[in-house]
Amino acid sequence: MKLTITSLLLSCFLFANAQHHHPETPKITVQGSAVLFANPDEVLISVTVYKKDEVSASNARAAYQKQSKEVIAFLKANGIAEQHIQTQYAAVGPVRKRHSNELDYYYASQNINICIRDLNTYDAIVNGLVDMDVHKVGQANFRSDDIVELRAKASRLAMRNAKEKAEMLTNEIGQTIGKAILINESQNQRTSFNAETYGSSVVSTSASTVGEAQGFAPGQMEIKSVVNVSFELK
Repeated sequence: MKLTITSLLLSCFLFANAQHHHPETPKITVQGSAVLFANPDEVLISVTVYKKDEVSASNARAAYQKQSKEVIAFLKANGIAEQHIQTQYAAVGPVRKRHSNELDYYYASQNINICIRDLNTYDAIVNGLVDMDVHKVGQANFRSDDIVELRAKASRLAMRNAKEKAEMLTNEIGQTIGKAILINESQNQRTSFNAETYGSSVVSTSASTVGEAQGFAPGQMEIKSVVNVSFELK
C-alpha cells in the first residue's frame, strides 16, 4: 500500500513539473494608438449659491433660496431649457469660530448644474451669473453627442495600428503573426485648449472679474485609445 501511494505521488509530481516547464508560445507584443478630435456640442458648468447670516439659519436659507430662484429665472431667460438645469440638495448649518465652540455664523448653500447647448451663449451666461454675485462658477466640462461612436472608432484604429506595427516588425525577421493572445486597452478623453485664448476655465467672484479674463474658446475634444496586443509568432 505504501509503495502504491508513493508511486502515485511521484507520478503527480512529474506531471505537475512537466506542466510547469512547458515552453511558452513565441509571441510579439506591440502598442497601437489612435487619436480623434471632435467639436464639443455642449458645456456643463456648476454654479454655487452661498449665503451666510450671523443671526439664524432660516435667514441664510431664505437668502440662498431667493438667489437660487433668480439664477434659475436668469438661465431660462437666456435660453437654457428647464431639463438642462439641475438643483442639488441644499446644505445648511452653523460655522464655529476657529479653535472655539463660539458660533461665527450660519450658512446655506446649493449647487446648480447647468448644461449649455449653445456654446455661443457661454460668455453672456457666465458674465450674467457673476454680475448676480453668485459665490462661484465652476470649471467648464465639455461633451460631444458622438462620443460613444468616436471612442469605438478610436479603438478600431488603435487595434489596426497595432496589427500593422506587428506585421512590419515580424516581416523584418522573416516571420508572420498569428492570432492575438492578449489585448489590453486604455482610453482617455480630454479637451484641448489654446492657452493664449482660453485663459482659466474657473471663474470665482472672489478672484479677478470675468472682464479681466481672456475669453472663451472651447477648443476640441481629444479622444485617444491605446492598445497593447500580444500576437503569436509563426
